[in-house]
Amino acid sequence: MAHVAFVSLFDEWCLGVRSMSSILRSKGHRVSITYFRDMAALNDTEGESDPEGYHNPPGSVSGRDVAALLGHVRTLEPTLIGFTFMSNFHGLAKFLTERLKKEFPNTPIIWGGSDSTVNPDLGARIADYLCQGEGEEAIVELVDALDRAGDTRAIPNIWVKTGEGFISNSPRSSEKDLDQYPFTDFEQRDKYYLRSGNVERGVYPPASHLHTNYPTLTSRGCPYNCSFCCNSNYRDLYGPAHYVRRHSVDYVIRELKRRKETFPGLRFIEFHDDVFTFKSQWLQEFSVRYKEEIDLPFFAYTHPSMCKNEDLEALRRAGWATTVMGVQSGSEEILKMYDRKTARRRMIDTAHLLQRIGVQLVIDLIGNNPMESEDNMRETFEMLLEFPRDFTMHEVNPLAMYRNFEIARIANERGILGTFLEGRNAALAPVIPAYRFWNAMWTMTQVGQIPRETLRAMADDPYLHDHPEVVEGLAQAFLSTSYVPGTMVKKDRRLQELEEERGRLVGSRAYRWANKLRKAHTFVISHLAIKNGNTNQPPARTTQTV
Repeated sequence: MAHVAFVSLFDEWCLGVRSMSSILRSKGHRVSITYFRDMAALNDTEGESDPEGYHNPPGSVSGRDVAALLGHVRTLEPTLIGFTFMSNFHGLAKFLTERLKKEFPNTPIIWGGSDSTVNPDLGARIADYLCQGEGEEAIVELVDALDRAGDTRAIPNIWVKTGEGFISNSPRSSEKDLDQYPFTDFEQRDKYYLRSGNVERGVYPPASHLHTNYPTLTSRGCPYNCSFCCNSNYRDLYGPAHYVRRHSVDYVIRELKRRKETFPGLRFIEFHDDVFTFKSQWLQEFSVRYKEEIDLPFFAYTHPSMCKNEDLEALRRAGWATTVMGVQSGSEEILKMYDRKTARRRMIDTAHLLQRIGVQLVIDLIGNNPMESEDNMRETFEMLLEFPRDFTMHEVNPLAMYRNFEIARIANERGILGTFLEGRNAALAPVIPAYRFWNAMWTMTQVGQIPRETLRAMADDPYLHDHPEVVEGLAQAFLSTSYVPGTMVKKDRRLQELEEERGRLVGSRAYRWANKLRKAHTFVISHLAIKNGNTNQPPARTTQTV
């Protein structure tokens, strides 16, 4: 029996790793998963100025965390060490791999994840093995071969490092029947959280959603081919005909019922499909069964081109509470560059539909695009002014032109790609005042209290264009008054949720027992006070309070 020790960098959800863990366990192998830091630690400065650490935002780790990882691996004694990560952590994965290979030269290391799939030529120079694409079948074949000291050089999806370079095996066909896979591994057994030089077993990071939420996928692949997204590379790898696949409704419901049974604290479901709202027949069946058998609020991504009224309304009745919709730009020219075949009017209408049925809308935008003009940015601003006034916006994402992505090819053709950032395999445009100004103006459009005429006047003010820090300060001030600190939850919505929770609590058995115990406690204290001659005790409370 082999032991695979996966290390997930700044991602305690790590759904791909958990899927591979389940299938390896089903084949009799031991698997451990270590969350090396967590999502809440992104962009901190733990490793800055630490000669034994690593600092390259968004990933920063101290020397004590590196030492803790080495000690942890020494204790685990794995057969194979696996790293999974996105391009922003390529440098960190390289740094940790080199440290581990120095300490454990006889333990092979495999890389996987989106960066390894898109840039296998880089990863295969560092890791002993690299998985390109989905890994469930490939990892089983590799681990079985290692366990019996067999040949590992011809496994589809696996690149192999050799003394002369590397062997690049062709990808295998993507699995169409996703229901054959076991449920993702969310058991606490053999799970570890590493932070501040300590390794804790069987716990989630303190700020993680996992204490109350369950993230999962009902599908693989994305129906779209956006130039800034790794899905375009995956579609090229597998071919569009076999890329988008979905579990049966029955599989999804059985998975969620099991999670409810094994996790009493479950309060919210997160569906992380690239686009959840496709295939109407599936959505209609899912909505009925989810409401009847699961009945928890949930989150799911949508796309403005896949928003049929009857489907969205059915999902809302089932418990759909929040969605993220990628808008990216309000300029038809820029949307064409992004390969986002969505009309501007369609995005506005979808936003209003979601508001009307009561789903909280969060939108994504892309800024800092060196191929975008002031007129293009103004078009996005004008579109947002037509959105409903209670939408929420993620912090504007600067356009990252990742190595081997289509958007990087477009930028290179135009002579503006620039140099890829060390350790991140991405190029970013230098930040200029125009980006700062329009990013702040876009942000202000979600604040419904500001009149639209006022925002347009600000957008026309030359002084504000020259001093974007003024608009940035205003945007931050308005956001701080509208949202719960550190979240994208609006304060008025949170107050409503607290009132609803209070209402549920008042009618619960636990509340009634707590109230009886409180009355009994008060009676005993008052009785003892009278018995002891203490007449200064306050009278017993007779009204119910929460």
